[in-house]
Amino acid sequence: MTVICNATPLINFAAINRLNILQAVFGTIVIPQAVYNETTGSGFLSSQFILQAIASGWLQVRPVSNIALSIPPELDHGEREAIALALETGELNILLDEREARQVAKNLGLQVIGTLGILLLAKNRKIIPQVQPLLDAMIDIAQYWVNATLYKQVLQQTGELVE
Repeated sequence: MTVICNATPLINFAAINRLNILQAVFGTIVIPQAVYNETTGSGFLSSQFILQAIASGWLQVRPVSNIALSIPPELDHGEREAIALALETGELNILLDEREARQVAKNLGLQVIGTLGILLLAKNRKIIPQVQPLLDAMIDIAQYWVNATLYKQVLQQTGELVE
């Protein structure tokens, strides 16, 4: 399976040195140039993990030749290129976290999975034993923001929340 990925899911997993989860769940991940620039430049501390994944071949960088007019300019550069790349390559699965970008992608017929969805898939496929330690690490290290209700829902889904 091949998926297109925006910066946030990549940053969340790289920040806790668990890009291997993305590889185990999806196989091949493709990022546009803007996402490469965002995740390997600008002093992101875990960029070496992203560069290692590219060197090993399962994370690939592809240029985008055209950004459709249906992709609003209000989205950030990486989001716009990721959605454009999904449309261009016909890869319908896209990894996106930001609400506006997710909505645009869904409206264009793409299947959207976010960081929480990736963690749930990984647990369901027995790639990871628990979601909570990884999610907590992302919140602490990557400053990944999850509202309290959603946090509880995810842990209830995985049977990790004891009330």
